[in-house]
Amino acid sequence: MAITSEVEEVFSRLFDHRPFLKGEISFFKREFEEKRGDREVEELFRALELTTEIKQAQVEKVVEASDANLPRTIADIQVALRMCHTSLDSDSRTSRLSSEIERQREDRQQRLAVAKAEVEAKLASINAAYDLKEKELREKFAKLDSSNTCDS
Repeated sequence: MAITSEVEEVFSRLFDHRPFLKGEISFFKREFEEKRGDREVEELFRALELTTEIKQAQVEKVVEASDANLPRTIADIQVALRMCHTSLDSDSRTSRLSSEIERQREDRQQRLAVAKAEVEAKLASINAAYDLKEKELREKFAKLDSSNTCDS
């Protein structure tokens, strides 16, 4: 049995790495905790201090600033909104006015065409009357001229 126990001891020393690994793991863990543990705790305390400071001072400042500035900002936004609505209304009025102007322009064009036609008709009747009078006067002067030549 002695040989068996010696073989087991040699086998465990050669192939059983658990005690070595356990020692390495505990060493790594200790080194990691020493190097990183304090830094993490410091970071947590710093974050806690910042949040406490923000909670105590900054929140009140933000509330005061918003109480002071929000009414003016809201008023400015309402003015801008009214200006936008006014602009939109003026655009719609402009489009309505432009359509009204276009309609009035067409009406004027139609009245101008009618007036031109009336003027041309009157001009034609005046020209016809002038031509008729000219013809009558020529005939009258021709008769007078022929009666003067006959008398002489």
